[in-house]
Amino acid sequence: MNRIYYILSALILLLMTSCQERHPAPFQDITGVYFNNTSGSMTVTDSLDVTFVYEASDEVEVPVRVQLLGRASDEARPIGMTVTSDNAEEGVDYVLPENAVLPAGASSTDYVVTLKRTEALKSEKKMILLQIHANEHFDLPVDHIVQVADTVSTLEYRIYFSDMFTKAPAAWDENLVGELTQQKFELVCKVLGIDPGDFNDSGVITLAKLLYISAEMTAYVEGEVEKKNAGEAYDEDAFDPQTGEPLTFR
Repeated sequence: MNRIYYILSALILLLMTSCQERHPAPFQDITGVYFNNTSGSMTVTDSLDVTFVYEASDEVEVPVRVQLLGRASDEARPIGMTVTSDNAEEGVDYVLPENAVLPAGASSTDYVVTLKRTEALKSEKKMILLQIHANEHFDLPVDHIVQVADTVSTLEYRIYFSDMFTKAPAAWDENLVGELTQQKFELVCKVLGIDPGDFNDSGVITLAKLLYISAEMTAYVEGEVEKKNAGEAYDEDAFDPQTGEPLTFR
């Protein structure tokens, strides 16, 4: 019995040694980087659409994931990165990190782009393009990924941003608070102190809350109409800039 055991053990050891010799460690000869950003469905994407409509802050940080393909290093390594745009200006519309670097020991890093809210974003969508380039530290072994017949770039990433609606907020009910316009939406948030992001949560903006908004905003606009008619200072945002008519919330 012992003889059979030793023979089997020797065979297993031989097979393990043989496998190790035929299959070298993965990535031992690869040192590369690529963009690896996913959507809510965990599919890789090469673009992102950001709107300030639901943001209380005038700045939004967008982390862009850069992934290592290969072994981590004991030293920080610069990443070849350029950021360009045809209609956005660095320092005015967006702010970039000082350097693009993969930290020591890391297998990925987030290159954080800070977007800035400007008045121009209410009528124009802007775009910045991030591109990864090869350098003395990293190659580009992966340039795209194919997903369900869709080819996604892993060397370019686009960020679109505006201060306009990309879609109506989930909790806005036109039967209760009237037709949605950005001016009305922003006036509600300003006057009632509601976080813009709350309008995408029907658990926060409930039916009762919408009825409250309708009543409060109707009273507010009526008060501004009285001020205007009396020649007093009034809130111009309570009136349609094209027609001069007061906004309605019913």
